[in-house]
Amino acid sequence: MEESTCDICGRKGVRAVVSVEGAKLVVCGGCARGNKVLYHLDEGAEMPQQMPVRRAGRLEETEEIVEGYGRKIKQARQKMGLPVAVVAEKINERESYLEHIEREDMVPTFKVAKKLEKELGIKLVEKVQASVSASVESKGQFREPTLADMLEGQKKKGGK
Repeated sequence: MEESTCDICGRKGVRAVVSVEGAKLVVCGGCARGNKVLYHLDEGAEMPQQMPVRRAGRLEETEEIVEGYGRKIKQARQKMGLPVAVVAEKINERESYLEHIEREDMVPTFKVAKKLEKELGIKLVEKVQASVSASVESKGQFREPTLADMLEGQKKKGGK
């Protein structure tokens, strides 16, 4: 299996998914520092968010957790008059985990999001279209551009 590369610097060995100015990026340990970490990608751990299948020059459909998911969960739970502990028990998850999700300190996995959708009668997962581009490595193989590639392109154009 091919090892993923950091979306910021291009190094191999991604460690986390972070939020940078609203964008979700898969990054190495060094680039994760100083950014809001959404998930830690430990060996053998399931990736909570589905990442789009990446193919050059195509629109890809993928699923994402909706914006404001924490507020949405909390409002639905309170409307039903249920404490966090009861909802956690019903969906077989830890109470502290749900509290982190409601505060949006953590993003739920798709599995947990689907359980919450069913239990609370809300929509947390949406399908989105994503434009995917690729750059060519020296060996002629396609790979995703990193932020470093974009900065390099700006320098060549005489930008900042």
